[in-house]
Amino acid sequence: KTRRHPRRKVKQRYMEKSIMQKISFIIPHKDDPLLDRLLNSLNKQTCKDFEVIIVDSSDDNSCLKSVSEWNKSLKIEIIFAECGRGTARNIGAKLAKTDILVFVDADVVLPTNFAESLIKMFTKNSGLVAVGFPIYPTKINKISRTFYRFLRFLDGFSYRYGRPRIPTTCAAYRSSVFQSRFFLDLIGEDVLFSADIMKYGKALFAKHIKVFEEPRRWNEGSQILKSLWHYIPAFTANFLIIFGLHKLMIPTQEIKRK
Repeated sequence: KTRRHPRRKVKQRYMEKSIMQKISFIIPHKDDPLLDRLLNSLNKQTCKDFEVIIVDSSDDNSCLKSVSEWNKSLKIEIIFAECGRGTARNIGAKLAKTDILVFVDADVVLPTNFAESLIKMFTKNSGLVAVGFPIYPTKINKISRTFYRFLRFLDGFSYRYGRPRIPTTCAAYRSSVFQSRFFLDLIGEDVLFSADIMKYGKALFAKHIKVFEEPRRWNEGSQILKSLWHYIPAFTANFLIIFGLHKLMIPTQEIKRK
């Protein structure tokens, strides 16, 4: 009995570790031609211990065409749902079978060591519940360079005052968070979601993991003006979060799922 007991403990620890070392990539998608590029970056990951969940609300079958090319090398599940991006993320979180959930937009490119590095972060930090990443533009011009640099500064600084700003361009959470929180279908929902995340555990800004996004909002004059109007609600939410007034914008979210 004394010999069997430690073996059972070792086996239990190994099982817990194997469960931990899995990721669900959740992708809200609607008519985005860059989805194939994201799937290509997932296929090049040094660690393939993950699943991919695409919540699709496209008007055509473009998503199916992209997925069919990668289905042999990636474990992909497609859910068709006409809904907002916040609801799409909630659906993906409910269907995910892993402990680490990564929400990523379809126009993102991930570095090849993304999954491997993220697993190491969650494994080393048992109290870690959320991870944000520095976002860089895939194409650089004066406007995109300045804007993305400002956002990286804002994101990094937000962790210092205990209100981490974690944009769902790419964001990682423990699945346990979704027992009591969910995303809303409004502009700035990712900022509001992450505002109180530290009451569940630790949140870190992964400066060493660079994530790249297509800067489509900052290429042309008309797009730039439209994007500025888009970010006004998000920056307003940031301002309210600093003073703890953001709770006036969101309903009570302490809802336990069965």
